[in-house]
Amino acid sequence: MIRWLFIIGIVVIFAGWQAIHFEEERPLTASDLSYQRAVEVKNQDTVSTLVKPEPLKLTVILKEHYMDGVIETTKKEETIWSMVDFWAQYEGWTVENQQLDQVVFKREVKDISPLTKQQGYFGLTEDGELAVFQGDPEDGKVIEAFKPIPVKPLESRRKTELKSGIKIKDYDHFEQVLKQYSTQGEV
Repeated sequence: MIRWLFIIGIVVIFAGWQAIHFEEERPLTASDLSYQRAVEVKNQDTVSTLVKPEPLKLTVILKEHYMDGVIETTKKEETIWSMVDFWAQYEGWTVENQQLDQVVFKREVKDISPLTKQQGYFGLTEDGELAVFQGDPEDGKVIEAFKPIPVKPLESRRKTELKSGIKIKDYDHFEQVLKQYSTQGEV
């Protein structure tokens, strides 16, 4: 019987200690965390801060570097309400330059540019080098971003094919023609 009284006494003491300890250090709940901070004003003087009350307006410049050497640049104005959302929107991009009112992003695109897909032709320059032309090689112009490449010694049939121009279909075709005709292989 004394043993039971001793055990009951220990349980009561432990329960009482837990009740007192719980009131002192209860864990935080969601209602305890406020997303806004209360600021007490001690005097009526205004304090200037770097935080603007309105949303941030930025100029965003996007540079897409394509495998054929073309860089496509897009410039746009953005109103930013949340920086977390802004950075999440450009997750696959790299910051190239950042200023107070402007951010320049870049990304490498494993494809050829839309311009090359629409109007691109492989052909030979006047110097006999392989180049990408905007339009037919006879009346088109060399796409400036693409550097001419020395050509392997070719059969006359292949030279004629290049002089008349080979229409670029897609990225795989682009790489295939480069490997087939150039001495440098992949660009």
